[in-house]
Amino acid sequence: MKKNKSQLAKLLATENIEVQENAVKTASFDVKNRVLTIPTLKEEHKSKHVYDMLVGHEVSHALHTPADGWMKMSDRSDEFRSFVNVIEDARIDKLIQKKYPGLTNDYLLGFKKMYKDNFFGTKGRQQSEYALIDKINMYYKSSKTLNFNFNKKENHFVKLVDACKSFADVQKLAEDILGYCKEELKKNPELKKSYAPKESGDEESKGDNESESSDNQKLDKNTEEKLQEFLSKETGEDKKQEDKKEDKQGALANGADGDIQIVSITNQNYDEALQKQVDDNASTRSYATVPGVRLNKLIIPYKEYIKDFAKDDAKLSSHEKEDLQKCKDKTKKFMDESSSVVNYLVKEFEMKKNAQLHARSTISKTGIIDPLKLHSYKYAEDIFKKMSSIPNQKNHGMMFLLDWSGSMQRNLMPTTEQLLNLVMFCRKINIPFSVYKFLNNSSAGYSYSERMANKMKSHPDSPFITDSKTLQPDQTTRLVQLFTHKQSKSDFKRCAENLHRSAMYFSDYGYRGRYNDPDHINVPSITHKYYLSSTPLNEAFIAMDPMIAKFRKDYKTDKVALVTLTDGSANSISSVDGGDLMIKLNNRYKKCEYSWRGSQGKDLTHHLLDNLKKKYQLQTIGFFLVKKYNDLRYTFNVPYAKEALARKMFTRDKFIADYGTGYDVYYYVKSDTKVVNKVYDDTATVKKSQLKRMFMSGMKKRLESRVLLQNFIKRVA
Repeated sequence: MKKNKSQLAKLLATENIEVQENAVKTASFDVKNRVLTIPTLKEEHKSKHVYDMLVGHEVSHALHTPADGWMKMSDRSDEFRSFVNVIEDARIDKLIQKKYPGLTNDYLLGFKKMYKDNFFGTKGRQQSEYALIDKINMYYKSSKTLNFNFNKKENHFVKLVDACKSFADVQKLAEDILGYCKEELKKNPELKKSYAPKESGDEESKGDNESESSDNQKLDKNTEEKLQEFLSKETGEDKKQEDKKEDKQGALANGADGDIQIVSITNQNYDEALQKQVDDNASTRSYATVPGVRLNKLIIPYKEYIKDFAKDDAKLSSHEKEDLQKCKDKTKKFMDESSSVVNYLVKEFEMKKNAQLHARSTISKTGIIDPLKLHSYKYAEDIFKKMSSIPNQKNHGMMFLLDWSGSMQRNLMPTTEQLLNLVMFCRKINIPFSVYKFLNNSSAGYSYSERMANKMKSHPDSPFITDSKTLQPDQTTRLVQLFTHKQSKSDFKRCAENLHRSAMYFSDYGYRGRYNDPDHINVPSITHKYYLSSTPLNEAFIAMDPMIAKFRKDYKTDKVALVTLTDGSANSISSVDGGDLMIKLNNRYKKCEYSWRGSQGKDLTHHLLDNLKKKYQLQTIGFFLVKKYNDLRYTFNVPYAKEALARKMFTRDKFIADYGTGYDVYYYVKSDTKVVNKVYDDTATVKKSQLKRMFMSGMKKRLESRVLLQNFIKRVA
């Protein structure tokens, strides 16, 4: 219900008014920022019609009640402000319902519920006990469904309420009605009980619900205390104060001129009853927007990536340079061995694509006679040539994000090799693509303490443009461009060597022996700028918005597939105000629940992805790399009855596909499966009868080891 309220307010207001639900006592409207704040109600009191009525009412105030005019009344009496409030509510409610008749039903049903719950303190009251201002209030609050016996003079005032066009008209009429009520009170002192709240102890006010009766008692007591406080301030006479305390009609007080103070009791009761429905235990919400992005400060181009490595490599010793060459040879060997399998998968891709195109093709008659069918004209009508047509094809592109966090360390080698296969595949089919790894170590030149101090600051050199209303992402986040389809062959080779070497360095250097490389290499160290970091995944997705827009514009792509390779949840991103995060995406606020596994990070990831999908018709594919099936217990939600089946599938296929995340499909992949390129061993001593079996077995292993590519093809063919 709540997710549509902001949209409702915009519809009502025909302008960009935002509705925010928060832990506040009363509704309020920020004139400057055009933000309407609604209190969070207790769960048992929530009602769609009441909520819509409150939103419609407050929006109408925002549109039709002049803020300066209301502020100018601060020096006027409580009596006058009370009368103005009632008449102004009648005016603005009429205006909003006239403009949007669909709200009429919400007003009717919302009032019905409030009246039933005794919001106005009317239970047990007779019509004769109503003061004129309360008659007017209830008459218009009920959308004129409650019948009142207005006398001739009162009916005249009712017609004037209907005739109010402006706030100035309201103020003038409030003075007239207030003056009339005072004159009537002087003529008939008995009327003063009409301006006193009904005693909670009266038998006639008791309802069937004892808790409700208790609430009414508290309400009357609060009203009495407030008015007695007013009396103390106005008169300063102790004796008069004591006299009023003894009065059963404790709501009466002396005005400045000594007359009885006259206010709308029903409106007073309504305000206090509404406050009692506010959820005092509701958590504070922080409403935030997505920050802007300076791509030139965020992205490290691949040419800079190449230069940084070349600069450091120039300082290596002769022995280290020998080890470096071994790393390059290993990269070349891997890519040479992978090329045959990539070529095979390219053919699979083309076959799948052509099959889909054939399925979408249509056959139509051309109107041109086919000479080969002319002989059958006497007994067949189908003698015309036919033409096969295929719907207009759309240009596709692909973008890749590689998680360069510390938790990737043990999985980095197989992930990198799988990514290189993906890149080789994209180069082969000749489609636009771009590959980035995201990190946030000391790429901005900060130490750890400096990073923490500057994490939430925005300055001209920071990649994210923030203020008090935006999310506060990590300003040290960087996206390192690794590959692009416009890259030269030599630059592609250098980037591949640097990436593969970095993976070898962290996989072997940090977890020695876990990669199980029989040809162990003492990998030369890499520049600290590209060390592993934490997981600024959400920062990367925020950056994807302008990056995808630029990618589509530069390469004239209609659709883009975003592939993310990661092993865990994103870092949390906070807001200035704290509390439960409400993020504004596509003109709607989305709630990000707090999670011990990364405060709001997971929900924010899903919301950011969903927004990208809708905005750019984006296809999103995620790959979560895990060592074993038990590592999925915190992320992959599978019913207990299907647990054994899921485990079996993961063991057999080396992956599980999940469609219940923010991605179109999310693959949980067994990360320690090395890419197998060798089809079969030396067959010199192998019998011919065994050769076919060995070949098929070897091919199966080769293709199974490329689970990312195989499933990638299925999604994008």
